[in-house]
Amino acid sequence: MNPSRPLRHWLGLVSVALLAALVLGLAYSFLLAHPDEYFMQPGGDGLQAYFATAYYALYDTGSRFSGMNYPYGENFTYPNLQPAVAWTMGVLQRAGLPTAIHTVGITNLLALLGVWLTPLVMYAILRRLRLPVVYSVLLALLITFLAPQIQRLGDHMSLSYPCFVPWLWYCILRMLDEPRRWRWYIIFGASSLLMGYVMAYFLACGSFFLLAHVLLLAFRRRGYTWGQLGAMVVAALLPLLLFRTWLWLTDSTTDRPPNPYGFLVYITSWQGLFTPSLPPIRPLWTGLFSTKDVEFEGMSYVGLVGTGVLIATFIRFVSNLIRRRGRPVPIRRYAPAPLALSLWAAGLLVLFAGGVPFIFPPLNKLVPYLGPLRQFRALGRFAWPFYFVYTTYVAYYLHGLWRLQRQRRIALGALPWVPLLLLLWAGEAWANLSTRVQIAQGGAGARAYMRPPHPLLQELSWANRRPADFQAIMPLPYFNLGSDKFLLEGSAQSIREIHRLALASGLPELSSYVSRPSIGQVMRHVQLLSSPLLDKTLLRDFPNQKPLLLLVTPQSLTLAEQRLVSLAKLLVSTPEVQLYELPLAALAATTRAEEQQRAAALLPTLPQRPGGLRATTPKGVIMDDFAKRPDRRGHLAPGALADHGEARIVMYNGPVPAPADTGRYEVSVWVNGHTDFGYGSLQVRQYDAGGGELDYQYKDGRICTEIDGDWIRVAVTVRIRPETKRLEVLYANEDLLVDDLLIRPEDTNVYWTSPDQQLILNGYRLGPAGALAR
Repeated sequence: MNPSRPLRHWLGLVSVALLAALVLGLAYSFLLAHPDEYFMQPGGDGLQAYFATAYYALYDTGSRFSGMNYPYGENFTYPNLQPAVAWTMGVLQRAGLPTAIHTVGITNLLALLGVWLTPLVMYAILRRLRLPVVYSVLLALLITFLAPQIQRLGDHMSLSYPCFVPWLWYCILRMLDEPRRWRWYIIFGASSLLMGYVMAYFLACGSFFLLAHVLLLAFRRRGYTWGQLGAMVVAALLPLLLFRTWLWLTDSTTDRPPNPYGFLVYITSWQGLFTPSLPPIRPLWTGLFSTKDVEFEGMSYVGLVGTGVLIATFIRFVSNLIRRRGRPVPIRRYAPAPLALSLWAAGLLVLFAGGVPFIFPPLNKLVPYLGPLRQFRALGRFAWPFYFVYTTYVAYYLHGLWRLQRQRRIALGALPWVPLLLLLWAGEAWANLSTRVQIAQGGAGARAYMRPPHPLLQELSWANRRPADFQAIMPLPYFNLGSDKFLLEGSAQSIREIHRLALASGLPELSSYVSRPSIGQVMRHVQLLSSPLLDKTLLRDFPNQKPLLLLVTPQSLTLAEQRLVSLAKLLVSTPEVQLYELPLAALAATTRAEEQQRAAALLPTLPQRPGGLRATTPKGVIMDDFAKRPDRRGHLAPGALADHGEARIVMYNGPVPAPADTGRYEVSVWVNGHTDFGYGSLQVRQYDAGGGELDYQYKDGRICTEIDGDWIRVAVTVRIRPETKRLEVLYANEDLLVDDLLIRPEDTNVYWTSPDQQLILNGYRLGPAGALAR
């Protein structure tokens, strides 16, 4: 080898490192100068990631994160805190290094470090394909800054490392080149396992990508021994097995959602791969072509140049097919053998990212039975290897075409079309990066947010209270996110303020913002907002009787949230936040005794109706307890309406209970909270005599807060139209178990006695019926 060639190679590596640093330095100069001062995303998932990481480093050890979901806490794999990073920061914090107060800076710099490393890895890959040094430097930069992980900077910090996928691909290429050297098997396994402790998607993505290579090599049956292929399988599966074993040993929760939403929703498509998704090109594209909006999780856009190369490759393929009279040209004629193999492997993975084969019936019926695979609900992320492999192919294709035209002295070769295409590519890459830069520029104020002292704690001391006087903080408006069962979003301000106060005080949050939490624990949390007719079972799990600290921000509160405020004592009031002291005794108190006394006075005066009902007005009432249904699970007694699959079950279809009544009616039903899917929606339609629809109302079960044991009350209020002749009540859900349908006028209370002699008011237990039932 010419001695100058290695030198040129290493100079190229140094150049790409310097140029990448220059681009990041120019784009993020404000952040690099003050890394602790800027949130890359000052709200939502981004803010939650900073909070969770800092709280763990300050107050937690091991695999438990206690900052949310009080009093249970959470396995630290599920909050968005990058376990490997948070654990390391925690160790350093306890060793005396103040890492926690620098969480924002550390997180930001690690993310930018991941971006900076990416062109170095891509340069190494391009050079292995024998592309020139200068060209490899430029293309490594372009591929990096158009990468889909750039869009994760801020929103999903644990997914924002574009270097991870190409590094695993580089390890695979080295395995393919040197199948007898164990070093690259070990490096791949260790790398993928470590990446799993940042975000499990990287571990799965790398493992599946390597398995796709093995599958193709086994199909070809040449070049590699079965032992070498078996070693690759071990390198792919062993990290997955170790990670799964560690999670099994450290996570005691047994009722996480078995079917997270999005498995066949957050998928990629050809639009997500080959059509622009960001301004300024997206509006121009949609103005010329009618393409549907791209799902964010399905974005792995390869650029307009990549789209053009796809079209050119297809034309070339068809042309060669015609010339060869139907004999296909092997893909290795278009790319070197390692790149061709990786293209096929990435193609298999991108099919999986698009939901293949499960998007096709009848295989779609198998989705609920996919076990741990079902937990990867954002399949579109598995298209990331395709992005890096395909853009590498684009780089190789353009260079080969340019060389061919120069060799044959084609006139078009005299035109600077390659620089123009690269300039277009660079423009799209800069647009991809600059959108995230603009968001980060609006994230100033992180230093004051993350570091004590917190002004509210000083004002709390003036009220003669300390954080140690409370056991947890409850936000109002209340939020509980991540379970796919409930969608209680709170407000951006309540989330922001409680994170800040929790960090400063050390008090955990009496709410949840983590992926796939325990359904039972979430239901007990949400039950705190239930009416005083229901026991608050979460209080039994509290370790002491200290009061709760209510944090209230000035957004509108629901009636349930207003009731909690009415039970509490105001301690601190500022324009942004109010703090209240909520005694557990006030929260635990119920009104069942008062309702029983009221019932004792009323029931002797109320005539009994069919089915044992007694109503406080003579208006029409309909109740169905589904006692004769074969499914014996039930809310108040055995018997419930059950169905599986995507169901829309009609629970009532008939006349209005009182045809002359045009007042307001409440339609309610109890839904089991432990079914395999979400809580669906209750829907009520009114029809005239000719069957025309007069009114439609629905209630999303995810926003309901009335919880009795395992059952959630979903209710819709409707106003009966004068022309209404028929009322239809149905429930739509993928897995359905409902009970105790009640249709009643709003001004009418309905009593009955359950089979176990409990007095029931509008579907709520009041206690033993005794003489009241007679």
